[in-house]
Amino acid sequence: MQELNIRKVLTCSAMPIRKNDQLSAVDYKFVFMMDMVSQDILGNGLLEECLRYIASSVREGNNVLVHCEVGVSRSVTVVAAYVMRHFEWSAEKALMFIQKARPIACPNQSFIQQLSIFEQMGYRADSRALTQSQLYRNYCADTGNIPAIGTASSMLAAKISGKTVSSSNLKMKAMPRLAALSRNQIPNDPSGNMQSTKPSSSASTSRNLPTINTAHPAASQLPMEDPEQMAQQSFRCRKCRQQLFYDLHIMHHTKGGFNQAKQPYSADSFCDFEYLLMPMKWMSTAEFQGKINCPKCGEKLGQYIWGGRVCLGNGDGKQCGAFVAPWIHIQKCKVDMSRIGA
Repeated sequence: MQELNIRKVLTCSAMPIRKNDQLSAVDYKFVFMMDMVSQDILGNGLLEECLRYIASSVREGNNVLVHCEVGVSRSVTVVAAYVMRHFEWSAEKALMFIQKARPIACPNQSFIQQLSIFEQMGYRADSRALTQSQLYRNYCADTGNIPAIGTASSMLAAKISGKTVSSSNLKMKAMPRLAALSRNQIPNDPSGNMQSTKPSSSASTSRNLPTINTAHPAASQLPMEDPEQMAQQSFRCRKCRQQLFYDLHIMHHTKGGFNQAKQPYSADSFCDFEYLLMPMKWMSTAEFQGKINCPKCGEKLGQYIWGGRVCLGNGDGKQCGAFVAPWIHIQKCKVDMSRIGA
């Protein structure tokens, strides 16, 4: 490492390098990341955090080692994102570039899909870009993730009623996978009423790669615009006209599930079954499954199942068969849609 002037080490893995194995002259950073289809590297600023660390290291004139377990999937994905952002390359071109130096480089299907989404978001993965990205929400719907779009999502939902709702009373149950969900990731209640209560083989960057293009600023440097300007449609209870959600809260899954997804996504690959949403704080979802009622008039709008269910499509003969979890379903006949600014 000293011969290669490696002064920074970025570990993208389930475990950090032990203190006893660390070199005193080297700075170490650990980012928790699993090599799984369900691992969301775009949400919660995970990828942005990695890219900022690499960029700062390169600016300081240091080489940085990016590693995971065997240097095939996670570390390759992070380095590919760095190369994509700087050169404005496609995911395919960036991976081919890395494979010339490391032929075994081969991120899992989910990571490749997320790199494609990263490219289509303008090489950004900040909260504003994620909030605006339907492709990111589609990916989450396919993999059973809750969109981790952070502050922008909370601001968006709070904007509906002009009130800020504390999430301290929100109760999450049932799915162990959801236990790690940050309460700040769930959009605020639009009604203002809470119903429910040592490095291995690796991929590396060197001084041959210049600093990340400043045309794509880091998430922390981006100004947060009025979140309502991001939405194009709003949805109200048909019975009492209570504002419920925006189009940015709707999630679309791939027909047949993630394993059947085309690379990249195409318009005809998505199921058009009614409205499937990310969790909203106005929903009473403390149990494993139950009804979703309007927070104002109590009208039944749909149902939720934290464990998920198989989507059978719209009953028009077009089968879907994808398993969607969590399943948070609002019937189209129960709400009215209006275009914002129309």
